[in-house]
Amino acid sequence: MKSPILTFLKKKNAVVSIEVALSFPVLLFIIMMFFELARIALIVTVVDFSLEKSMQEFRSDMQYYAKGNGQMTRLLTERVIANSFDMLSSEKLDVDLQSFDNLDAFSGEKNDSERYYKHPILSFNVLLKEDFITPLPSIFGLGESFQHEYKYILGDLIGVSES
Repeated sequence: MKSPILTFLKKKNAVVSIEVALSFPVLLFIIMMFFELARIALIVTVVDFSLEKSMQEFRSDMQYYAKGNGQMTRLLTERVIANSFDMLSSEKLDVDLQSFDNLDAFSGEKNDSERYYKHPILSFNVLLKEDFITPLPSIFGLGESFQHEYKYILGDLIGVSES
């Protein structure tokens, strides 16, 4: 005959194993989402740092506006990848460049008085597309990858035209 204490302990062990079986998937889900969100934050921060460093390099080059749109797009893509600590490739970035003759053209104003310098303004739109590392976002219908868009404007400061 079994003692009532041994019967109670066996029932208690069964309850603990059921609790672990029910809580383990939730704990695994939380851990996977933590890693996914941390990686997304890391990638977005690295690309932002890389873009900012690349824009500073363009600002130090006084002849950036003499280059064509295709050459500027290629240069920006190369510089961003070089400054990204080997975390990016050219397939993950989509760079769109719009150039304007001056700030008046950029703002869309039709102004006959030339209030601004004649140097062009470059507007960069960079779209990052990165795959998720866990299957959880696709299980919840979020797709296989995330996107983040960056916008930078490169140009001279406002001033009076030299006439």
